[in-house]
Amino acid sequence: MSRHRSSVGLRWPSKRIAALHRLPIRSVLAARCALRCAPMAARSLRHLIRDATLALAFALAVLTAPSAHAHGPTPQKIDEAVEIAAAPAAVWALVGDFGSLARWNPRLKASEADQGNAVGSKRRLTFDQGAGVSEELDEHLPAEMSMSYRSGRTIDTKVLPVGSYSARLRVVPAGSGSRLEWRARAYRADTGNEPAAGLDDAAAVQALRDFMLPALHAAKKKLEDKQN
Repeated sequence: MSRHRSSVGLRWPSKRIAALHRLPIRSVLAARCALRCAPMAARSLRHLIRDATLALAFALAVLTAPSAHAHGPTPQKIDEAVEIAAAPAAVWALVGDFGSLARWNPRLKASEADQGNAVGSKRRLTFDQGAGVSEELDEHLPAEMSMSYRSGRTIDTKVLPVGSYSARLRVVPAGSGSRLEWRARAYRADTGNEPAAGLDDAAAVQALRDFMLPALHAAKKKLEDKQN
């Protein structure tokens, strides 16, 4: 029996593998590095694209944003009150009728309400200049000596440069007398980002204050003079 080993079944490296073995070591290492670094490069590229997108979005927001001094209308607060040396019931008897505001507000020539003190009643105010303002009653609570109302569809900005407003009038005990409170929240007449002079927030606040304060002091004088 022959002792020589048969070559049948032995598998020699293919030509391609043999060629790899003949490559310089440096080339093999470079190829391996390229395979490892490719995902990292892709991630870096994605990060660069994301950062560039965010930077562009921020730049557009800055360019298109309105000026820091220009903004839409916000509700303005007008809170006024007066102490009256009269019983709360006496004060409410004067100011508690929704349609009789002209009785104690010297700025008005006339006032009338189409449904009296019923919720939804519409009040028409006529100023000395003949200008008109409409209002609507939202709540009338005689037991609490309080009423709430809001502006209607008609506001002559020559006498009240406001776009809309809501208000609450109430009487509360204060010591041996009363406190008559009148609070309003109003939006300016010019609702643009850069309102015209005389139609801005300051004008709305001043106009309502000039309408409310004389009435409060007139009510106080009328009631206290009656006490003497």
